[in-house]
Formats: sequence, C-alpha cells, structure tokens
Amino acid sequence: MRDLCFLVSMNLHLRQSFNFILVDQVNIMPNDSYMDHFDITPIMSTYLLAFVISEYQARGNLSEFAILSTPENYNYTEFSYNVGERVIAAYNELFQMPYKQLGNEILLFATKPWTLNNNNMENWGLIIFKEDMLIHKPGYTDSPSHKELTIRMIAHEIAHMWFGNSVTLSWWSHFWLNEGFARFYEIFMTDQIYNNKYHMEEQFVVDNLQRILEKDAVATSLPLTCPEIAIQSSYVIDNESNLFPNDKGASIIRMWRSLMGSDNFNKSINSYLKQYHLKNTNPSDLFAHLKQNWPAQPEVDLDTFFSDFTEQVGYPMVIVNITQDNQKIILHQKRFLYDYEDGSDATLRYTIPITFTTNLDQSYYNLTPYTYFKKNETTVEISFENPIEWIILNQKQSNYYRVFYDKPILTQIKQFFSTSRSRRVPATTKAQIIDDLFNFAFAGMIDYADVFEYLEYLRYEFDYVPWSAAYHGMERVVQRLTPQQLPYFEKYLTNITTGIFNELSAKSSSSDSVMDVYNRVLHVSWLCKHQNTNCNKQVELLFLGNLEKPSPDYREIFYCAVSRTDAHARLWDLYHNETDSDEKNLLSRAISCSRDYTIYFKLELFHLLRHSEQFIGLITIYQQNPDLIDAIFSMMRENIGELVDR
Repeated sequence: MRDLCFLVSMNLHLRQSFNFILVDQVNIMPNDSYMDHFDITPIMSTYLLAFVISEYQARGNLSEFAILSTPENYNYTEFSYNVGERVIAAYNELFQMPYKQLGNEILLFATKPWTLNNNNMENWGLIIFKEDMLIHKPGYTDSPSHKELTIRMIAHEIAHMWFGNSVTLSWWSHFWLNEGFARFYEIFMTDQIYNNKYHMEEQFVVDNLQRILEKDAVATSLPLTCPEIAIQSSYVIDNESNLFPNDKGASIIRMWRSLMGSDNFNKSINSYLKQYHLKNTNPSDLFAHLKQNWPAQPEVDLDTFFSDFTEQVGYPMVIVNITQDNQKIILHQKRFLYDYEDGSDATLRYTIPITFTTNLDQSYYNLTPYTYFKKNETTVEISFENPIEWIILNQKQSNYYRVFYDKPILTQIKQFFSTSRSRRVPATTKAQIIDDLFNFAFAGMIDYADVFEYLEYLRYEFDYVPWSAAYHGMERVVQRLTPQQLPYFEKYLTNITTGIFNELSAKSSSSDSVMDVYNRVLHVSWLCKHQNTNCNKQVELLFLGNLEKPSPDYREIFYCAVSRTDAHARLWDLYHNETDSDEKNLLSRAISCSRDYTIYFKLELFHLLRHSEQFIGLITIYQQNPDLIDAIFSMMRENIGELVDR
C-alpha cells in the first residue's frame, strides 16, 4: 500500500454490477507507476464501493480477515481484531449463511483519520471505521465504555454484510431494513457473545428506545416507511431520517421478536435472508416471512399491526383504570403527543400488544401477549377472580408504547418497589415507569410533584438502568430551577441517593462490574455537582491520598469533582506534566468545573488554551455549577471585551 489516500464512492443507485473490488495483483510499470488488477465483483450496490490506498499495517490475514491501521497504532488493535473474529463466527452460526457464502470471501477493517467524514461505513468487504473505534490504548482508551462501543460498532457494521449488502432495500424510503436490523443485532450480539456483561438490552431501553420515543411524540416525527417520492436525494437521507431508521427500527424489530419468540423470529429472518440473497426487498417481503412463523394465538391482523408501526407516525399510550373492587382493569388508548395542538394527527390508533403482570402472578419475564388492543376497539377489559393490588403493563418495555396508570395503581407499584421483593422485577420495567412519568409531566398530564413523590422509592434502588432513566428525566427539570430552588433539590437528591451511594461510594474497586462502573460515574457526576457533602469529601480524600490515575471511564468525572474541592490546585500540576494530548484536553475540561470561577478565568492556563477549549471551558464552568450561574454570567459580562477579542 502506497501514499495515504482515501475515496468512498456513494450515490443513490442500488443493485448494479462492477468489474473490480479486490486487488488480485500489482504490477510495477515504468516510471514508478503501477497497474492494479481486480477480481470481478458480485452484483452489488454502488454505495458500497470503496478504495483505501495507504501505508497501513495489517493485523491478521489479508486473504480472510484483518485490521488495517497506521503502524503506530498496530499494537492497539488486538482487542478489536478479537471482537471481529467472534462477531463474524457468531453471525455465521446465527444466520446459517456464512459470510464467505455471501459473495465476498475477504473482510477487512480500515481506520480513517478523524479529519474525514465522521461516520463508520459498511462497504462490502472493506468496513471503514473512525480511528478511535478500533484503537485501545492501555490506561487511556481501554475503558469498559470504550470497549462496549467498539463491540457494538463492529457488530453493527458486520450485520450490514447481511442486512444491506447481501439483501438490499429496494429504495431508501425503507432505510430501516438496513439500519434497524443493524442496530438491533449490535445490541443482541454484544449481549450474546459477551454473556450479558454489558447489559446491552437494558441500556438500549434507556439510551435508544426511550430517547426515540421523545422524538416520536412531536409533529416532526417520521414513519419508518416513507413514500418513495419523498426520498429523491442523498441530502434527504442524511438530514431527514435522523435516528428513526436506527432506533425506532430496532425498537419495532425487538417488539416483533419478543411477541413471536426468538426461535420463530430466527426462522423468519434466516428464510428472508436466504430467499433475497443478492436481491432487493420491500418491507412486505420481510413481513411475509414473519407471518409464516407468527404464533396463531392470540389472534391479530398482522397486516394492520405491521402497518401501524411502520407506515404510521408516532405511537400510542395505554391508559390503565382499575374498578373499585380491584377485580377489573379497563384499558383505553390514545396517541401520545407532547402538544396536541402542534399539527400532529391526534386521532391515530394502533394495534397494541398487551403484556402484563400483577401481584398475584409476578411473571415478570413473560413477553407473550395476553391479547392485542385492536385499533378499532374502544376499550379492553381484563378481569381477575381475586382482587389485585397492582398491575404492570408492557413488561421489560418490550413493546413500543407508554403506559399511564391510575394514581391508586401507581401508589401500589411504588410501595411494592420499596420492598426487597421488587428486586426480581426487570430493571427495564422500572425504568419504563420512571421515563413515562417524566414525559407525562412534560406533556402537562400530571404534576411534577407526583413524579418526584414516586421517585422516593429510589431509596431502595440499586440498578443502574432505573437511575439512568431518573437522572435523564431530572435533567430537564433541574435546568429550569432557580438558584433559590436548587438547595431544596440538593436535599431531595441526597435523601434518595443515600442507599445507592453508601453501596457504591466514590472509590473504584477491582471487583466492580461494568454496571458498577457506569453507576458510580452517574452518581458521582450528579451528587458532587449538586454539592453533596459526602460525595465531595470522598473525592477529595481519594485524590489527595492516591497518586494513581482513576480508570479511564471515571477519570473526567472524578477530576471534575476534585476541581470543586480544596484539592483542585493539584490538577493544574497534572495538566502541565501530562504529555498525551487527549488527556490534556480531558484535564482542561475537568478543571473547568472549578467553583473558583474568577481565579479560573484569570489563570495563565485559561489564556494558554486554544479558543475552542476556552469556549468549552466557559460552558462547563456554568453547567457544572448551577448554583453559581448568576455570578458566573456577571463575571462574563464584566470581561465581555476580552472575550469578544478572543
């Protein structure tokens, strides 16, 4: 490989035939020129054609599987190489159609400089990754979160070899046939090959499903399958699809798998991939294979069900009422919107799978639907022989809707979650209720006081996922609190986090699980930011008593917390002595959390930073000290001339 160069050819065309892709031989010609000979390609899409010409070094076998990177990064690609081998083998077994049978026997990964387009690309046989996706430097970029991201992105891009490259959508109006499946399998495969070490399905619920529910509750929401006429340029694909094909697509696919069972789902997908190998498909082609393996009971009009969640925009909420004798539940449905006057069609109805558990059976993991709430039905009734105390719908948030409970039911759920018996309840079920409540409050359907009253149960919660949902919901509220209101929130936060913070503390341990690491980062970030005395004291003592660097995942949050204490001066020494550029940037961001905002602004370091770092520093100093925001803005006004000059 010769002088560094990079070219990706992409347009809207799909299936065409080319006569080059893999280097067969290189002949040296006169005048130091070269002639390359290429093998004939299989039928493929033009957007999957790519060249990399470089001075890269290869880890692995260039005739089978290898990672290409700059020579200085060669020693840091071993983890990514091992992940790639495991993912390829797992997909070969799962899809019963090995990669080498798809039409391209070689699979190479190549890194690209950060200055180029910021996305990974699933070119057939030559996947291009952002450099930091594949590089793991000990002590710097080998954290659990970075490893998790690497596993996910490798699983995502390799999934495209089947979903997109072998079987290609007939047009970009149903892009989710590519991206929805790649997102789904990135989550599924990470959990499978790493034995649920990263709890990816749980994280998917709070990081992807719940976030796309927010985007899907406004007038700008999009259906998964758009009219073909609406997608006629690459600009539309890049700028209008947003995350709907990825996250909503994966959420709907996850719902189908939960409802029909993994065996039936796998049969459907494998037969779909086999029939349409090297062909183009529409959603109806996929639906035909799903229908062949869909359980006969409970009955449902599958054509309507599939259409409701792929061709319609938005999603429903199910309203749960209980009768006075506590022996009958009555369900209503309504499209969920933040603002019913924003121009959205509020009359839309959906075919909704109903799963539930009660205090009488407590079958928390049964995802087989009890019934379907058909879109032409006004209500659905569920009767019980004996009175129930509580009912929880949409187990594990496996289906794409929200649930609005009568206050008596919600009160009983809160009381149950405050007991040790609730530890058997899936973390995603708890996270769903929290996220739904915050969104109902944001839509004006309930009062925030009711939400924070419910969150008092978190005193007894130790799982990362419900806390992640809670903090996400609180962020929207806390950003709107005045400095006078903040002390009340800080007291509330201390009260509900005492149990979990006593369990975790601010000190890392070699026995920490990945979820422990994520949980500690989350709580130290929030508690120290909001002036929790225990958090700040622990961080300061740990920093002064230990010269070792915290783990990479924890480092920036820990140093940010330190900068708010009396130990902050030592961070400047770390900055001056640090030689790694990324680590210096991390330290400059962490130092910007300082509460000594006047001193920080006048210090020499601030003036030595690049303008972009100064800008980030100013943002950080007021974001990380919400109780000082008035004083910080006053300081900025007093120095506005100097800031403008910069």
